[in-house]
Amino acid sequence: MYGADAVGLRPVPSRAWHGVLYFTLGVILVISQLPVARSLEGGRIGVLYVGCLARSTPFWWMRSDPLFSMYFVQATLRDWANWGPTQQAVSELQVFRMIRIYMPRSYSDLTSRFDVLIMANANREAVTPHNTEMLAQGVREGGMGLLMCGGWESFGGAFSRPPWGDTSIGALLPTNDVPGTFVLQPAGDLRLIIDRPDNEFIRSLPWDPTQPFMTNFEHNIVTTKDGADVLAHVESAMFEDHPGMVTWELEGGVRTFAVTGEIIGPGSEPGQIHTMCYHGGPWKYAIDFGCNLMIYLDNRAVPQDVELVHAVRSKMFETTTRKALLVGLLEFCDSFGANTDGIVRRIDEAERMISDAIPRYLELHFEEVLETYDQVGTMLTEIEEEAVRVKNRTLLWVYIIEWTVVTATSMVCGVLLWSLMIRRRLYREVQTTKLLL
Repeated sequence: MYGADAVGLRPVPSRAWHGVLYFTLGVILVISQLPVARSLEGGRIGVLYVGCLARSTPFWWMRSDPLFSMYFVQATLRDWANWGPTQQAVSELQVFRMIRIYMPRSYSDLTSRFDVLIMANANREAVTPHNTEMLAQGVREGGMGLLMCGGWESFGGAFSRPPWGDTSIGALLPTNDVPGTFVLQPAGDLRLIIDRPDNEFIRSLPWDPTQPFMTNFEHNIVTTKDGADVLAHVESAMFEDHPGMVTWELEGGVRTFAVTGEIIGPGSEPGQIHTMCYHGGPWKYAIDFGCNLMIYLDNRAVPQDVELVHAVRSKMFETTTRKALLVGLLEFCDSFGANTDGIVRRIDEAERMISDAIPRYLELHFEEVLETYDQVGTMLTEIEEEAVRVKNRTLLWVYIIEWTVVTATSMVCGVLLWSLMIRRRLYREVQTTKLLL
């Protein structure tokens, strides 16, 4: 987003006026051709996720990817609001309170921090008209990409949920709502068919038609607007052409995207096999789906080397998880007074290697980054082994001290019991007793 300062013009001689006018128009023309400025430094992509946090799994995993700055706002009024990794709410009042707390405060706050907006099962009434207009302005004028994912509270709504079609957000989507519709049947026969394998985003992923989310694509019914590009559709024995993925570009090149299914889905709720992150068998490339779609909506070149990019992202996710577990183990050892300084220094060294690799990752030099993360992985393996040895030594002393204390206590108690109950030294028999006044 570019702003312009007011410029005061002094009167100029009439012969020079045309030159000034042409120069000014030329500058304006050049500025208008520049790409939209990035909100974050270093080439990172700021993503604002508004909706059901329980169903945010791929985007929640993306927190480990340094290319993205993820921010989440709970905005569902279904019972799913009390699920999820954060901002759990057990009542509608709590959801409205979270909207007030976590939603960007102003248009400038929104556009300075975020490049892409995700609306995923966000209830229109929870988001509120004021926030809806602010978010729409961020897309329409601020250059933010927009994604809406399907669900009972998305698109036209279902089961008495309010639709989005007649809002300023709905006007930006490449689809028209069919209010109050959500397709669940025929179960197991809702096939997602890719129509545009040549699309930059679509060809960046190895779509597998045997995946449950592609064979049981529960979805909202929508129609496409003139000029929209249908990338995938849903068909079954009952119908043939329900839109599944639709995109278009707004004026100025801003991209908006509609995914009519709930495929981003929960990561732990059993039975949700229509999602790409269902319990026990998530799609291997679910995180790549989220990452590549955000890159596409930010109008950047989507990386096409699927396996290489997936390997890097998987290493990042794995490394983040391993570091978190290591820190937890070291805190446990510290609580018993163990000396963990050497391990902490090695973790800091691994952190420096990762920090040095991040600029290369942002420049899309994936081979170099993967090599660095492989080295970090080897280091973490050695650090984990050393941490386990420290933990074992710590627990050994804990066991020794515990055994010593328990044994000493038992011996003292045994001596006292023997003295009092067996020898009865304090209760010897006497001939007579006297009462001394």
